[in-house]
Amino acid sequence: MGNIDYDPFGSEVLENPFPTYAELRSGCPVHRFEDFDPAFTTMTRHADVTAMLRDWKTWSSHYGQSPRFSVTGCLFSDPPAHTMYRRLVQQGFAPRVVDRMEADIRRLTDELIDAMLERTGPPESGGMGDLHDDIACPLPVLVIANVLGVPTDQIAQFKLWSDRQVEAMGSQDPAAAAENRAQIDAFFTEQLDNRRADLAAAGIAPDDWNEDALGDSVSDDVMSGLLVASVEGRRLTDPELLNILQQLLVGGNETTTSLITNLFWRILERPELYRELRDHPELDAVAVEESLRFDAPVLGLYRTNTREVEMHGVTIPETTKSMATYGAANRDPAVFDDPETFRLDRDLDHLRRTHLAFGLGRHFCPGAHLSRLEARIVLRRVLERLPDLRLDGPTTRIPTFLLWGRRTIPIAWGQSHD
Repeated sequence: MGNIDYDPFGSEVLENPFPTYAELRSGCPVHRFEDFDPAFTTMTRHADVTAMLRDWKTWSSHYGQSPRFSVTGCLFSDPPAHTMYRRLVQQGFAPRVVDRMEADIRRLTDELIDAMLERTGPPESGGMGDLHDDIACPLPVLVIANVLGVPTDQIAQFKLWSDRQVEAMGSQDPAAAAENRAQIDAFFTEQLDNRRADLAAAGIAPDDWNEDALGDSVSDDVMSGLLVASVEGRRLTDPELLNILQQLLVGGNETTTSLITNLFWRILERPELYRELRDHPELDAVAVEESLRFDAPVLGLYRTNTREVEMHGVTIPETTKSMATYGAANRDPAVFDDPETFRLDRDLDHLRRTHLAFGLGRHFCPGAHLSRLEARIVLRRVLERLPDLRLDGPTTRIPTFLLWGRRTIPIAWGQSHD
């Protein structure tokens, strides 16, 4: 198979990568891109991406999940270390815990809709807004701030930090994120020190820290849980705590924002879909899963092979960065019928089992259940409160090549403003 001319950073691909993904799947399923340091390969077929994600011994996360080599550890590590970190984090994102957040997420969603409507008057009088800025961006930041237990009056700063961290993932400058990371670390260090002070004020010595103190001596949230946790006879070090918190802050809002904007983009550009969902709330879950399949918020993440690998006649040298391209695998015609069409008549169970938007295996996104819940709540509340919502101009995408979402999604409702 030939090596198709594919530049993941090219303007045409950034604007819409999916036509090129189709070319790669059929004609060059293992593509090597030399114009990056280090050179990396791109995998686009569902079967190959699935095999990569399941075989963590061959396809390691130790050197990070961006195209550059970086040993960040914690959630971006391999078992057995990864198993320990994930177990700690997963406690705060377990379905039973997330389901208790439903009322709060619904309240936050309604407050954001209220604020958007207050600027233009009641829905029947007509108005305009931007679904990204008004709802899709602030909601996930507010939610992850509540999960971590940090003040929500700094969501603009949290979002700025997250954007900079994600943009740095594709940068060829290893120091691109250093100053930004230092600011995040300083913020979380202060938050952790405040919790240590609360525990000390309650007369609880570090040797006695445990979950019994949560909610009484110190706030009951993910950050406090990580602070007092003891795993294999030791506490997490400050570098470990800061690493995990930074990974949760970034991962906990970027992808959900893109999920929400992508979902509304597709159902508003085909108004019959919006009307169908408005009239059939039982399709909400299918719409969310189809959005995850059709427009994977994370187009792909990277692994590094621990041995030489041969795939489709191509030899991949040991220690090569390779992109497991979720966005391409999710439109593989070998797995999905009519993959280039957004459809609401797909089988929900098949979608959930088969699309790779949240990854697969040991590194499956721990916040997947929370992200799905947020998207379903936003979808239903907007459908109910703005039944005649429509696009009010062209959308634009977020800049980073690793993520796929709308940076602007102008909307209008009520009376026409033409």
